[in-house]
Amino acid sequence: MAFFSFAARSLQADKCRRQARRSLLLVVDEDGLPVSDAQVTLSEQGHPAIQLQTDHAGRCAYSLQRDLPYQLRVQKPGFYQSVGNQVDAYRQTVEVVLAHEQVVRQEVNVLSSTARIDTEQTSDKSTLNTPEIVNVPYPTSRDIRNLLPFNPGVVQDATGQVHLAGSETYATLDLLDGFDIRSPVSGALAMRVSADAVRSIDTETTRYPVEFGKATGGVVAFYTGMGDNKLRFNATDFFPSFKELNGLRFDKFVPRITFSGPIVRNRAWFFDGLEMEYDNIYIQELPSNADTNRLLRGSNLVKTQVNLTPANILSGGLLFNDYHSPYDGISSLVPQQSTIKTDITAWLPYVRDQHAFANGALLEVGAGVVRFRDGYEPHGDSPYEITPELTNGSYFEDLTAHSQREEGTATLYLPPRHWEGRHDLKAGLDLDHIGFDESLSRAPVSYLREDGTLLRRSTFPEQGPFARHNFETGAYFQDRWLAHQGLLIEPGLRFDWDEIIRRPLFSPRLAVTYSPPGAEATTKLSAGVGLYYEHTQLEYLTSALAGVRYDTYYAADGLTPVSGPLLTAFNANDASLKQTRAINWSVGIERKLPGSIYAGAKFIQKRVSDGFTYANQDGSGALSGTYLLTNARQDHYASEEFEARRTFANGYRLFAAYTHSSAHTNAALDYVPTVSLLGPQQNGPLAWDTPNRVISWGWLPLLLPKFKKSWDFVYTLDWRSGFPFTAVNANQQVVGLAGSQRFPDYLSFSPGLEWRFHFRGSYFGLRGVMENATDSRNPAVVNNVVDSPEFRTFSEFQGRALTARIRLIGAK
Repeated sequence: MAFFSFAARSLQADKCRRQARRSLLLVVDEDGLPVSDAQVTLSEQGHPAIQLQTDHAGRCAYSLQRDLPYQLRVQKPGFYQSVGNQVDAYRQTVEVVLAHEQVVRQEVNVLSSTARIDTEQTSDKSTLNTPEIVNVPYPTSRDIRNLLPFNPGVVQDATGQVHLAGSETYATLDLLDGFDIRSPVSGALAMRVSADAVRSIDTETTRYPVEFGKATGGVVAFYTGMGDNKLRFNATDFFPSFKELNGLRFDKFVPRITFSGPIVRNRAWFFDGLEMEYDNIYIQELPSNADTNRLLRGSNLVKTQVNLTPANILSGGLLFNDYHSPYDGISSLVPQQSTIKTDITAWLPYVRDQHAFANGALLEVGAGVVRFRDGYEPHGDSPYEITPELTNGSYFEDLTAHSQREEGTATLYLPPRHWEGRHDLKAGLDLDHIGFDESLSRAPVSYLREDGTLLRRSTFPEQGPFARHNFETGAYFQDRWLAHQGLLIEPGLRFDWDEIIRRPLFSPRLAVTYSPPGAEATTKLSAGVGLYYEHTQLEYLTSALAGVRYDTYYAADGLTPVSGPLLTAFNANDASLKQTRAINWSVGIERKLPGSIYAGAKFIQKRVSDGFTYANQDGSGALSGTYLLTNARQDHYASEEFEARRTFANGYRLFAAYTHSSAHTNAALDYVPTVSLLGPQQNGPLAWDTPNRVISWGWLPLLLPKFKKSWDFVYTLDWRSGFPFTAVNANQQVVGLAGSQRFPDYLSFSPGLEWRFHFRGSYFGLRGVMENATDSRNPAVVNNVVDSPEFRTFSEFQGRALTARIRLIGAK
């Protein structure tokens, strides 16, 4: 009996030990939010290290081989890594706190997460975290959009808007903390937030999952900061920048302030990020008494988070923007008198609630409202004239507009399921209502020949105010199936519907990654294909609401009419429209090379069909007539990208990439009711087509022994093919092939130095950067009128610019 009693006790003890070896890891940030996709390395003495990854709820389960203490290393880009030595093997739940990397570092003994290949990332997501946002010396305006082009596949046009994978700006889904911040009408990235308020920026151009709908171009997601239990203050850029154009002159002044901390320790926090900008835009080609535009704008983001319970977290924010430009649109071809006075106010209040369930499920719901109030007016009422060289007189249009988007989202993350592997399931729903109203008035527009005689005059009958609305809904379901270690399959299905197109749209997507088994992944293969639908672009529909145009042509004397008023009207029939869609497929490879260099290559092909474009129903060659909105547009984009990156000790980094791409369309001419290109529609490159591009950036310590601990070298390099442009005559009629002319190649190399020093118990960084140090011309404007003797004359050259920045790096 004693033997059986001893055996029973031994079996019970062994059962307890087996139960102790099964543990659950919970990873949260400093404010208690779950950290998904954190990379976990489990090391037991005498056993190979095991690689794990947290799910949407910040959890992962693991089994131990021995009853001895073990090591847990948890890291994720954008966070300081956490290393736990001698973790008790009998702890069934282990909680690890990952702290976000900070602009102002309060502790000096923390390490950033190390570079590695993320085997469970199916899209081509490129992330810029706090170190890149702080250290990469992107252009002087400090507009966070200017950092985006330092991602491969992202091109910034002359207006400052960005294009992902060759797409129109409106085809990119721009998110701030998960909320759509695009203009409800134009779809442009119209809201601005302080660079110091942004923790990370995710950019995706292919294989992005079904949670991102109504975007055929890609996704740009900004994630902003939040306070923690320490009171933090940061001030940046209290030095103006200067530019070398006709001598050294004042350029910009862009101060930024962030302030954050606890409201109730361990329970509630706040964050405030404020920026102001004063620009002195100088055009050296204009007369000295009318060559500048002094622009003012600012933004402020206020956020709070309250942990109602450890499982229920409520957060909210308010982003406010204001923009004032007295001579908006000034250029070497548009003098002050012909510009407009522009005022724009925008704001976004939003709230989000997150609830974690005991079974591992997670529910997130959110609501937000984007509102824009914008308008412009001309300077005076003198006749507006377009000559082959420039414009004269007062701008012809006066506009006041209001637009808004009310949006709501809900996402349910289900607990992992196990069947032939692990399944992480997610379902979601999004709703939004878009509306706008607009009132405008227009004066006549005169087109003059080179000799000053009148060629054509356009008049616009009085137009009453108009408005338009749209309701959109979407739902999706996604499965991340880890079939076995190293093989991840991500199928998803999305449904969309809106009240304008009124057709059910189903978009399936599939992405796969494979990594050969090993303690640490050194190779990853990725592939995917998906159907992506666009949102209904309201700006096209406004053309059908904005009235008609009458054109009268004149003989060579400029006095004798040779035609009666010719009517041009734009019409749209909602019932005949289909939604724009794209087939996007890609393959890629990532590889860890000797020397801890991470290299990658990918190929993307995207075919966009059923795009909106207006077609002249009176014949493609007619210069007037009825333009009907159709789905005849087709775009094609293909690219090959190669990149390499290296992270050194203390977080120093180097990055370089080359992209060869082609972005073409069968609708290269964009017809509008007012000042429009004329002539038959053509195939051609898109205006941001960039066949070849090289970018590089980084920051390194100076190698001189005397300076290596206090001085850093920083730089950016951007070289690309020049943008295409189309030649026209004095009547704005296209001459030759659309996009057959090009700007010169663009080159900008901007090196700088940063000196780190202590002052009164704080640690500061003082930086100076010489932008465009090679003084490459990089013109922004060209005369494209073949009737002008200045045809193909380039102007508004970039010039050198000296910028300075002082920032707080650390404090006691």
